[in-house]
Amino acid sequence: MKKRKHRRKAWKIVLAVLAVVILFAAIVVFGFRTRSIEVEGNEYYGESSILAWIENDKLSVNTLYLFLKYNYLGADVPTAVESMTVSLKNPWTVHVTVREKEMLGYVDYDGAFLYFDRDGTACLRTKEVLDGVPHIEGLVFDVSKVELGSVLPVEDSGIFRRIMDATVYIAKYSLVPDRVVCVDSGIALYFGSVEVLLGEDNYEARLAQVEPILKKIAELYPDTAGTLHLENYDDSSSAIRFVPAV
Repeated sequence: MKKRKHRRKAWKIVLAVLAVVILFAAIVVFGFRTRSIEVEGNEYYGESSILAWIENDKLSVNTLYLFLKYNYLGADVPTAVESMTVSLKNPWTVHVTVREKEMLGYVDYDGAFLYFDRDGTACLRTKEVLDGVPHIEGLVFDVSKVELGSVLPVEDSGIFRRIMDATVYIAKYSLVPDRVVCVDSGIALYFGSVEVLLGEDNYEARLAQVEPILKKIAELYPDTAGTLHLENYDDSSSAIRFVPAV
């Protein structure tokens, strides 16, 4: 008799636990059903693109799943996105905060523009020009091996560091070149008809000289095209060479 009572008691406990589990599962499945997804922080991608990315998963119908996926499970995100975090405004509404990558520059590619980040990773192909991102000319890479999400297959692996260093100090000194060109393993800038050769390093010291020298060139050689040689300039240099075009 005692054994039967123990068995009945055990079964009651099992059934109670199962009932709780089923109730919990029902709440998770039906109580956290996705009805609305809000998106903020996206500039490179339209809202429809972000929604399509998120909804390309059969389990995206559950808000709790989306919360766990993008906050704790290391979910894949679009190539131009650094991270996407999800919060729940209520059990049926998801709020997605997108943090996009900072683009180092872009190049012409296959009838469009290809944007890359500071590591040289190809992040975004679009026909739109993004504000504040420089157009980089002269960057040599194997077009046939380009893949979004992978580093651009360039011949010179150090070129991205040089582009990054140059653009940092271009911004610091409020310079607005018409063109930024990779040339002879270094960087060249164009201001109107004046070419400025920066070489491969020491960009802060060299770019600090650009604005005052351009003003002086405009006084001494008005409307004259030519090349300003800063590729060998350093703090010990006593002279800077400007060569008017022939």
